[in-house]
Amino acid sequence: MSMYYGEGGWPYADGGPELVDLGADVDDDTFSLRATPAHLFDTLEPLERQVITAHYGLGGIAPRSMKELHTDLGITRAELREALAGGLAKLRLHLSA
Repeated sequence: MSMYYGEGGWPYADGGPELVDLGADVDDDTFSLRATPAHLFDTLEPLERQVITAHYGLGGIAPRSMKELHTDLGITRAELREALAGGLAKLRLHLSA
């Protein structure tokens, strides 16, 4: 893609179509930096995934309070907090990398 420089010297794309060389070699290092897991939740433990999904109402379900989850799942409040905190920490780690 060709570039031109505006008044402040910052490069701007010319807006034309980007030509792709289909016969070019793939830079594996660059590709691996951009590749992400199929789904971020794949890195979570089942309980962490269940608690985060239910608490934040992901996947089209209504959000549940921690008190409701405590009753529904039959686990201690400490285990519930630990699952939520651990899962969120893992997600933050993957999103900030």
